[in-house]
Amino acid sequence: MRVLFTTWASGAHLVPMVPLARALLEAGHQVRVAVPSECAAAVARTGLVPVQTGALPLAVVRAPDAVHRPRGSWPTDWPVRPAALTPEQHGALRACGDRQVRIAEAMAQGLVAFARCWQPELVVHDAGAYAGTVAAGALGVPAVGQLWGSAAVLRLDRQRLEGPPLPGYARLMRRYGADPAREPDLWLDPCPPSLALPSRARRLPVRLVPYDGTSPDEAPSPYEARRARARPGRPTAASSGRRGPGGGPGRSGPVRVCAAWDDAGGPPDAVRAALGAAEARGVEVVRVGSAAEGRPPAGPLHRVLPGCRALLHQGGGAAVLAAAMAGVPQLIVAPRLEHQLNGARLARAGAGMYLPADGLDTTRPGARAAGARLALDLFALLEQPSYAAAAHALRREALAMPGPDKAVQAVTRLTGPAV
Repeated sequence: MRVLFTTWASGAHLVPMVPLARALLEAGHQVRVAVPSECAAAVARTGLVPVQTGALPLAVVRAPDAVHRPRGSWPTDWPVRPAALTPEQHGALRACGDRQVRIAEAMAQGLVAFARCWQPELVVHDAGAYAGTVAAGALGVPAVGQLWGSAAVLRLDRQRLEGPPLPGYARLMRRYGADPAREPDLWLDPCPPSLALPSRARRLPVRLVPYDGTSPDEAPSPYEARRARARPGRPTAASSGRRGPGGGPGRSGPVRVCAAWDDAGGPPDAVRAALGAAEARGVEVVRVGSAAEGRPPAGPLHRVLPGCRALLHQGGGAAVLAAAMAGVPQLIVAPRLEHQLNGARLARAGAGMYLPADGLDTTRPGARAAGARLALDLFALLEQPSYAAAAHALRREALAMPGPDKAVQAVTRLTGPAV
């Protein structure tokens, strides 16, 4: 069977699809990954075969301000209660959906042209790559949506989340002879069930299989090498007589906290201040992504987390899942709508704490005070055993989810008995 994968971005959009693509290859199926030109190298590094659909203009990819700076108070379960949203909030979601439609428009011609030539029997696309549904509709083959760790199946291609398709999306579908009402036949969802919001969509839970793009024989990062050299029980700042986090007695072994940030500018000042306060009390802070701020990289997040007692991050799905798989409590400072949604669900499960990023006003002299308040939350996460217990329960739930082999069986059944 020929299976066409597609996404419009690498990183958190590509990585969740890699385990299924590899499992399909191991089962004897043919796989291609259609992506914009700028993503082709990332696909090749996974060992999969990329197909370039052309470059995406920067103006098309740029997210609207509504994504970066959501205004007002949003219900913690807003995807399943669209009636509770204000007209302004529906307008913000419409702006996000229109952006995804523009990305689909930019990809569709090259994607559909290749699909008509290669004739895949199944299309798997990331949840935000609406061009995948367009291609599946144009060929009349099943479509599978791959989620990346969001607490909800976000249908931003719909008016008011559950209404008819957005006008631009409907026009795009008709242009290629597809039914605008067409939806993915199945969603693959790596989000642990206790974090996921209910949905009418047909979902298959699929366990996250971490992938970082490195081969097993590559040299470890400096942090990983240092961990390997460390002797069990070796005295550290947290265990050599200093007071522990929050002023309590130090525990045996190092107390490590991981800080992971995606934005190029790094974490806000209040987050930096909180991390500095933690270090002043003997906590070792391991930085990943832009949080490293010029320091040597700590290594892939899923490799770093097992040695940490907490994760401070923005709430992206990939980081939420990595910490869930590691059984690590999380403190989320969420700038975006989806981040806030993930943070609220995590807090509801008791496996962490969350606050919107706009609650930390770093433009005022009180930024230091905001950092101190955030540091207190971090110390509470380290000291109160209920957070660790809930995080370990979340880990057990995540590990019990079906693996990619089950997903292979499910997606191949969509193509009919001839497979």
